[in-house]
Amino acid sequence: MGASRAILIALLGALLFLSPLVIWVAHLTPAWWWPFAGWAAFIVLVAVAFAGGRRDP
Repeated sequence: MGASRAILIALLGALLFLSPLVIWVAHLTPAWWWPFAGWAAFIVLVAVAFAGGRRDP
């Protein structure tokens, strides 16, 4: 994993979980599954980011 990819993932996670939009949605009393959906989306994005990486033969 390159340093630039790790920084990008960290910034994406911060944007996903610390943005004002997330705080606003949290005050709307969303369904119980919203936090799980957020984490699942983050995990899928990380998996997609690493799916196209170089593989050793």
